[in-house]
Amino acid sequence: MFRLKKVHKYAGVLSGIVLILLSISGFFLNHDNWKFLYGTTLPNSILPQETIDKDKRLYNTYYVDKEDTSHTLFCGFKGIDVRKDNAHAYVRTLDTPCYTMVVSTRYYSATTEGIYVSDDKGLSWKPFALNGEVITALSLDADKLLAVIDKKTLVLIDTHANILHADEVKLKKEELKHDISLGRLVRDVHYGRGLFDDGLSLLWNDFATLWLILLATTGYVLWYMIGKIRRKKSYKKPIGLLLKVHTSSWVLMAVIPLILLVVTGIFLDHSKFFSSFLHQTKVPHAVLPPVYSSLKEDIWSADIHKGVYRIGNRYGVYRSNDLKSWHLESKGFAYKIMHDEADVYVSGMGSSNRVFKQNSWKILDNTPHMFKSIYSEVEVKKYFASSTKGVLLPASSSTTLYSVLLSIHDGTFFASWWVFVNDFVSVLLLVLLYTGLRLWYRRVKRKFI
Repeated sequence: MFRLKKVHKYAGVLSGIVLILLSISGFFLNHDNWKFLYGTTLPNSILPQETIDKDKRLYNTYYVDKEDTSHTLFCGFKGIDVRKDNAHAYVRTLDTPCYTMVVSTRYYSATTEGIYVSDDKGLSWKPFALNGEVITALSLDADKLLAVIDKKTLVLIDTHANILHADEVKLKKEELKHDISLGRLVRDVHYGRGLFDDGLSLLWNDFATLWLILLATTGYVLWYMIGKIRRKKSYKKPIGLLLKVHTSSWVLMAVIPLILLVVTGIFLDHSKFFSSFLHQTKVPHAVLPPVYSSLKEDIWSADIHKGVYRIGNRYGVYRSNDLKSWHLESKGFAYKIMHDEADVYVSGMGSSNRVFKQNSWKILDNTPHMFKSIYSEVEVKKYFASSTKGVLLPASSSTTLYSVLLSIHDGTFFASWWVFVNDFVSVLLLVLLYTGLRLWYRRVKRKFI
């Protein structure tokens, strides 16, 4: 037991600070629709370039006015930025985080506070429909809008803001019996969406990360106070209280999610190295967690085109003609679905980009992975992604808190080699869990003998 205590103490001392940083950053990253993550910024002068560059990921839609190509807009989690009349700088016209934007005679944006509309080409915005709701996807076809509330509820609205249909998508069980890659499962579990429905996966992850913060904090305080106990007897009472928290049985509920976070996190830290293994290893549907048999909170994208409705989830593109009966039309994670006058485009996440053209699906070669919108320049179709070159992004002297937390979580904030520090600390967390459980069991066993 003495050795177990020693191992537990030194593993905690070595890993505690990094575990707190990983837990805090991971907790907030799991809730990426919280507005303050994008409204709070830090000056670029104190941040590494790797962190500053992560802000490029926050742009979701790039729009070029066909009639006036000097008029361009960006919709993203920092808001909506407009550049007009060949101006050198963009002007922020909406501060609310924006998931996507669609355009006809009016401009509509899907935001974390409902759908907004602009009648002056994005220069000013006003609430249009579903006020206060997190709108994660939006599509426009003639006089109808198809919106998704928080990846769960599908809403059909006319251009007068009248709701024509609002309901969850209920996919038949036979449409959900598909195998997935191990890489997909690893990502889903780590990001809090790979086990159960109704937000329970994310809640379990939150519970685990908050307990880890508490355990690491109380562990450091105990380590400091126990070292002083011989000189200050007054420390005995607070030490007893801290020990009750640190050794609480509630920690048992956090053990399994913490182990899952550690294992999946190591795989993701080295996703390029494990890429072939993760992609080629298939997980049969029969052994998948319950969430894969419903995916009712997994509508990543939606599209309405020529009266046909489509939604995209981690299995692929599902099609319906009546918003009631759905069938799988194209396999592969459909991150974004969008259309132009003639065709429907799908941006894949860990799957191929493709286009529905002339009544059949075709692979889109030489297009960026996970592109976010399509636009035209000199009648040439182009695809906007975070890595797209030649697109003038809005200039900024500061970086969002979200990007700072992301770079802390993946280690790039500190150095390119910091990922190995994260790996080392992850292994130490497994040691802490093992030794902590052994010590807890011995303590409980003595209590009842």
